[in-house]
Amino acid sequence: MIQRRAPSAPVWVHFLSALAGAFLLLPLIALLTRVAWSDVFSVGVREDSLAMFALSLSSAVIATLCCVLLGVPLALCLQLLPRGAGLARGLVLLPLAMPPVVAGLALSAAFGRQGLMAPLFDATGIQLAFSFAGVVVAHCFIALPFVVVTVDAALRQFDREVWYSAQAVGMTPTRVMRQVLLPGVRPAILSGAGLAFVRSLGEFGTTLTFAGSLPGVTRTLPVGIYLARETDPNQAYVLAALLVGLAVAVLALVAALGKRPRGGVHEAVELGAIDVAALSALSASDAQAPSITVDDFHAPAGHTTALIGPNGAGKSTLLGKIAGRINAEVYLDAHQTTEPMWRRGVVMLRQNPGLPQHCTVEEAIAMVHPKAAALLRAAGLDPLAAVPTAELSGGQAAQVALLRALAARPRVLLLDEPLAAVDVAAAQHWRALLAAATKGRTVVLISHDPTDVATLSTKVAVMEQAKVLSIVDTQQEFSRPRTTFAASFAGINRLEGQVLGYEKGIARMRVGDIDVVGRADEDLRLGQQAVAVFAPDAVTLKVPQDPVGVESARNQWEGRITSLEFHKNIVFVRVKFATASIALHTTQASALRLSLDVGSSVICAVKALNVHVYRAPTPHVSTEES
Repeated sequence: MIQRRAPSAPVWVHFLSALAGAFLLLPLIALLTRVAWSDVFSVGVREDSLAMFALSLSSAVIATLCCVLLGVPLALCLQLLPRGAGLARGLVLLPLAMPPVVAGLALSAAFGRQGLMAPLFDATGIQLAFSFAGVVVAHCFIALPFVVVTVDAALRQFDREVWYSAQAVGMTPTRVMRQVLLPGVRPAILSGAGLAFVRSLGEFGTTLTFAGSLPGVTRTLPVGIYLARETDPNQAYVLAALLVGLAVAVLALVAALGKRPRGGVHEAVELGAIDVAALSALSASDAQAPSITVDDFHAPAGHTTALIGPNGAGKSTLLGKIAGRINAEVYLDAHQTTEPMWRRGVVMLRQNPGLPQHCTVEEAIAMVHPKAAALLRAAGLDPLAAVPTAELSGGQAAQVALLRALAARPRVLLLDEPLAAVDVAAAQHWRALLAAATKGRTVVLISHDPTDVATLSTKVAVMEQAKVLSIVDTQQEFSRPRTTFAASFAGINRLEGQVLGYEKGIARMRVGDIDVVGRADEDLRLGQQAVAVFAPDAVTLKVPQDPVGVESARNQWEGRITSLEFHKNIVFVRVKFATASIALHTTQASALRLSLDVGSSVICAVKALNVHVYRAPTPHVSTEES
């Protein structure tokens, strides 16, 4: 068995750590040495001891339940505050910073017989001060921050995508809290409850100030120990030892209950084949697919529209607006929608799978669809049904998340790099699945894989700097790219310039300092802006010193190499001219023969028949199918 070594720490760290441990343990050891262990039973069963134990335990249990009931929602609301969360957290911690006597005085000023709430309490016959209820109130005031702080810390570490994803698949906020959030932070809730219970057991100053020390009514164990230390030290030490033992037992129990099983790696399983027909039937939407309009983006109903653009162009932000995660005016079938996420019928799937981490794969699907087993079987994922979601590989989690999104039977499906974590073999199957599953619903797809866009989409929207530049048919975008990025995405070169001449289907244009000649399938006017596109494979690379005969290609452009990337036997070369640049491929043998290097002068030759020239597109072109 492999054992990992812990990282090293300086010697002084170990010394200070040992000093801290001794500082904490020495008083406890000293306390235990003062206990008359032979008298533990006799002292423990005395009537006054039993009364104090009963009072302390009952008040601690009630206070802990109240703290959990109030603290968990408060911790949850802290996550939702748009601003001021730091101030709110500071106020929650204030009872821990207040001296106990001051806390008791504050409770008396608010809930005492002459307090702020006295008129209301007098009218209803309620009395808190110097009563058992006052003990519980004092304990809640001191112990509540332990629950809030512990659960708040867990929720701040909780994957927000899990929360969003649960609402996106149609789960109401109440269901999300009951089935996703609370189980997800269960160890933190138990830990906070345990700390609150132990703190309540040991509460002294605030209780004494607000509730007093009435035997059998408000005299808790800590108050009794304080009084006994003057009259019966033996009883005080015995009760103190019992109180410490009880606290340790409670903390140990909480730790055992809150312990999660260690995540492991399940045995490799072979996934089954995808039954496209069955999966399509189980995930078919009951609602009609709508068109989508938001800002300057429009997705036609029943189509798959791919969003492409450089990083930071605003693609994911646009999907967030459609999904309801970001405030925006969204129109479905030309009607503005104000529905919350769980009622829109819009499911957004991001690169982060957003699966609940406390359940199995089948349980995660069952939260969304009543026939989880049938869905898993149709998707070929039934071997993963009993696997905890936390143990899934990245590719498996992506496939389960995609199935979960389809299980919600949405009318709109938003996919942000859905196959990024799926291996090549599985991606082929899931492309076939997505192609079938997208029928009958409107889909918006973000992908940096040209294969996904070409095989799954019917429309392509090009985005740059949060603006939609064009929305056209996929085939048109791949053959006539709108931007340099779109051309690079499609794997072709794009040069834009001014037409210098046109005759018999051959156009000549000026691009910066080079002339480009190519075939045109439309009439072009002199001085008109035009675009020339050609494949990298159409470029032949020469060097000025090469003695080989003159290339017959009509396009001869001299430039300098700006980058070289070797991939096995293929070399990807980028050549820059004065105001333009192109990409091309050559073999490793040719690169070595020509002594290519960054900064080398080269001549790029392209035959005119391999260059396609067309009019430059107008801003924000959108084509719609009738």
